[in-house]
Amino acid sequence: MQSFKNYLTEALKAEDYEAAIVIGWHELNGKEIDLNAAGISKSVYDTLQKTPAALDAGRKIAEKVLAAYPKLKGKKAEQFGRASTKVTAFWSSYGASNPTPKTDILIGDMRFSLKIGIAQLMSGGKDESTATFYAAMKNTSKELESSPQFKKVGQILEDFVQASLAPTQLRPLIKSGENEVVNKGEKAHKEAMAEMGKLFEENKQFKIAFAREAMSGFEKFGESNLAAAEFMLVATADGSSVAIHSVYDDAYCEKIADRMKLQARFKTSSRKIKGKKTGEYNFWSVISLIVNAMQESIDLDGEYLQEINLKQIATKISAKVSVAWSRIKGFLKQGVMKVLSFMGVTPDISINKRVKF
Repeated sequence: MQSFKNYLTEALKAEDYEAAIVIGWHELNGKEIDLNAAGISKSVYDTLQKTPAALDAGRKIAEKVLAAYPKLKGKKAEQFGRASTKVTAFWSSYGASNPTPKTDILIGDMRFSLKIGIAQLMSGGKDESTATFYAAMKNTSKELESSPQFKKVGQILEDFVQASLAPTQLRPLIKSGENEVVNKGEKAHKEAMAEMGKLFEENKQFKIAFAREAMSGFEKFGESNLAAAEFMLVATADGSSVAIHSVYDDAYCEKIADRMKLQARFKTSSRKIKGKKTGEYNFWSVISLIVNAMQESIDLDGEYLQEINLKQIATKISAKVSVAWSRIKGFLKQGVMKVLSFMGVTPDISINKRVKF
């Protein structure tokens, strides 16, 4: 188990874990690592050298990948997230051009997307969201395109804000309702979540196809392109629990589709001129899909945490104490002999809630 103290000392990004796994893979196969060939930046490498817990997690995850796929022994591993690639003509026909690969780690010919903790399947602007929407339709049925609900969602996406500039931070403008562009975008966001949610409910195959495209990027890059992920590599932050799933697995994609949380919202960035902030903010609409990658769990002994959020911790501990007391009361009601036996024993009560990605 990873201690609470060790967990708090980590301030790592997903790309750090990707690099840790690649480093662990090289160690596991007895190979000296070439950072350039492995796709790892010197700054990330230096950060990991100061974080032994992350390197240990990467090594454990690498071991479990090899155990699952012995044929990969000795194969090259690289962090692929920064590799340059191109989107398909289908994708660019919607104005979408973000070339960020879905594949995070490439080992031999196996393409993995790494998910640790709260995982974001996608966070795309108007063009990326529209392309994902029509990619899901392409892989569902021709009849879907003519359905009233599909058309309604498509029209709502047209009202998303492509790119605009606000004189101040966005929150006051949203609250005041004085900016027409912001108002139109906010209205589209609320409608998109409601109507796309309804479309997901009406057409399960579309929902699965949407989740698959968000995970894999098959239509974005081409199914055989190295940038398109074939497998989801899902792990806990300490590497103790690892699962590998194929994105071709309909049952798995359906499970993810049922658990993903859809968000339509604004993203912002501070505008700078010659390195100085102007007080203005760029803003644009995005659709995000978020899933809890592994689990939220706390043992009562305080040794293991998957998420560090003090408010959540207090809530969970309170809930666990309540459940524990209910169990003790039920035990006491079973009779005097049970109570006497109980008096000589210190109970070890723990509750583990798992949400598997």
